Amino acid sequence: MSTSAENPAAAPVGDWCGADPFAPDFRDDPYPALHRLREQDPVNLTPVNTWRISRYDDVAAIFKVAKTSQTATDGTAPNFDPLDQRGSFLEFMLNKDDPEHKRLRRLAAQSLSGKTVRLMEDEVKSSVRNAMDTALKQGGMEIIADMAHYVPSRMMCQIMGVPEKDRQLFNEWTAARTNAFFARFLPPDVQKRTRDAGCAMADYFEDLVRVRRKALGDDMVSALIRAEDEGDKLRDGELVVQAIGIIIAGYETTIGMIGNGLRAFLDHPDQLEILRKDPELIVNACEECLRYDTPILFNWRVLAEPFEVGGKLLPTDAVIWQMLGSANRDPARFPDPDKFDIRRKDVAHQAFGGGIHFCIGNALARMEARHAINEFAQRTKGLRIEQGKLEWSHSFFRVMASLPITFH
Repeated sequence: MSTSAENPAAAPVGDWCGADPFAPDFRDDPYPALHRLREQDPVNLTPVNTWRISRYDDVAAIFKVAKTSQTATDGTAPNFDPLDQRGSFLEFMLNKDDPEHKRLRRLAAQSLSGKTVRLMEDEVKSSVRNAMDTALKQGGMEIIADMAHYVPSRMMCQIMGVPEKDRQLFNEWTAARTNAFFARFLPPDVQKRTRDAGCAMADYFEDLVRVRRKALGDDMVSALIRAEDEGDKLRDGELVVQAIGIIIAGYETTIGMIGNGLRAFLDHPDQLEILRKDPELIVNACEECLRYDTPILFNWRVLAEPFEVGGKLLPTDAVIWQMLGSANRDPARFPDPDKFDIRRKDVAHQAFGGGIHFCIGNALARMEARHAINEFAQRTKGLRIEQGKLEWSHSFFRVMASLPITFH
């Protein structure tokens, strides 16, 4: 992948400071570069005229104090590909401000409530137990396909009303579609793959909506249709865009949470042993996994009015990239931040974002990760685990496509 600095539409006005998030090798291990960025230029103007905020307290201030929007004052979305129309995230709740955001989030929240999480917990337990039964019989597993992808994809498709037979269709679609959030800065071939995925997903959900209108179910698509019937009208295409955005969020981020978390334990067998001996640590362990290696390294906001951060006054319409991966390893906030420590106290990471756009599916993701990681830990006692070759997915997020392991 070429770097965004090569994009002729982006006039160089700043410096990547050795931490170009679009460079081919950045996500292999972004943390040394993020450390340098945070130390050398914590409020950094990039070559594409965006501002990167990399200290924990500064990121928190953007979420909690600054008056922000998801779009510029002229209504444009700063990161999106203008050619990307079908299934466009311009109408997705993540790109909306209140009151539109609140309206759309309220409709979706009904299907991602604590009650939903509790109802699905037994099925999650069964899924991870079956995954480990198979892995132990076979002497190994593909961490992503057999666990990190398998569990959340099944749960998310059930929530959305996608039939089990169609689940595999979303493997490539969801990974490719994550790039839409920052597509303006990506190479043409990636932009095209992103647009193609959007069209395919729009086709799928338009068909699914037609089916559900004839026979409503207990899924989120049906709930959105019922909301229309009860007077909370969605604009043309809005229902489909919400479905696309939610299933992507439910797939990709949870794949990353489980996959990156299991990889952290494989790389730190001492921590795996601690969890095996004290499974009650699993709640704190999952929070530490998110702090240590979050699947979303950065997200964005747009300043709705000037805001001073890190001694710099940023203007209205400044595009802010909050570097969550950097904030989560800020030594001013976390002692020994590069250490993976599941006994760490006060793991107040920012992996789920903040403010009104705090991750709507965080309870479901946390529940799935707790069962997946703890089942893996307890069922592999006494085994030596050998890692195979890691491969990254096409996702914009820091999500693996493959990590085979062998049990000995």
